[in-house]
Amino acid sequence: MRCARILRSIMVAGALVIAIAGPTSARSASPVTIELTSINGIETFTTTGDVLCPEGTSENSFEKFGGSFNSAAGSFHGYKTLTCSDGSGSFRITYDAATKFGSPQDQGGWHVIDGTDDYAGMTGGGNLVGTYITDGIIDLYTGWVSLP
Repeated sequence: MRCARILRSIMVAGALVIAIAGPTSARSASPVTIELTSINGIETFTTTGDVLCPEGTSENSFEKFGGSFNSAAGSFHGYKTLTCSDGSGSFRITYDAATKFGSPQDQGGWHVIDGTDDYAGMTGGGNLVGTYITDGIIDLYTGWVSLP
């Protein structure tokens, strides 16, 4: 009897939570790839997937670096503002990556901070691999994003 009363209380509380929260909108995550090329400080990007614009420009805001040449490795953090060339809006992503000095690549993770216009309310993130090239880097961001 006592178990039935506890179970009934839990069910009533669950129903109240659902009623208070109201209807939910299903957010479907879509796979994306963002290839960002930075040469001599000029950044452009292209994307694959059906959620993001096909191309645009990017602005990097480097925030901090950790490590030293004595440790032979380092990590860095910052964010990028990606502005779509088709006028659909922009979105900001943050990144954290690490590298071994002298390595041809770095790697890490990224996630969406916010967006404007078509990308307002977007969420998502994934992995990144950066490949160093003469005068720059090519970053490959892979992951998932969802729009409201």
